[in-house]
Amino acid sequence: MLDIVDTPRSVERPTHVTSLSALQSRPARLNHLVVSSLIDQIVSGALPAGSSLPPEPVLCEDFKVSRSVIRESVKLLEEKGLVVARQGQGTTIQPVDHWSLLDPLVLDAYIRHDRSLAVFDDLIEVRAALEGQMARRAAARMTKDQFEELHSRLVELEELLEDPEHYADVDLAYHDLIARFSGHLLARSVLRTVQPTALANAYYGRTHRTPDDNVRSHRGHASIYEQLLTGDPDGAAKAVEEHVLGSWETYKRSLHESREGASQLKGRGTD
Repeated sequence: MLDIVDTPRSVERPTHVTSLSALQSRPARLNHLVVSSLIDQIVSGALPAGSSLPPEPVLCEDFKVSRSVIRESVKLLEEKGLVVARQGQGTTIQPVDHWSLLDPLVLDAYIRHDRSLAVFDDLIEVRAALEGQMARRAAARMTKDQFEELHSRLVELEELLEDPEHYADVDLAYHDLIARFSGHLLARSVLRTVQPTALANAYYGRTHRTPDDNVRSHRGHASIYEQLLTGDPDGAAKAVEEHVLGSWETYKRSLHESREGASQLKGRGTD
């Protein structure tokens, strides 16, 4: 056991002490800033595919960081599929089909720089396919206790029909419950990786804006539950896919109509 030694009164304690954790976290923060900025430039097209990343001295000057920070940042970009570094040839920007779009930083930048809803169309199709497969598995293996838990969540949703904000939160929990009961760990992990980033965007995260949206969505939730309860794997998968894809198409139509309305009002205002 180590003895605790008192500090002599004649020796002054240092007024500023840099802890080891602070020293370790600073490079990590710098790496994050450099990587985030370079990801943004690559995804936006400011650094297009096939072009070269600026040389180390230039990046060091631009970001006011050391060579070690730049080198570590480039390694992280390589891991995300955004660049490839070759000895004597520099670091080349990779095309989009090499990017790791499941990486939260890459996906976030990809969503922010997509001027259409195409990325969300892709996300919804992936979500529908994965959730459909999980519902298929869940229909064949759910227990009595699990059905009771899912039913309780369905009742909770019904009580929130007039509350779009909270309904959306419980909606996600309802779908995740089915995913958990399916036992499909990989599919659930993929969704839990991409959903938070997608939901942070105003388009993807606002499919529940009114009580009418909730009522329409609730019909889908009830249909999914009924198909699961009958133990019909194909029926459960179909109910999930129709619900997920249908909700997104309805939201896109309403978004298009609201944009057209705003455009017409703006046009009248200039007459």
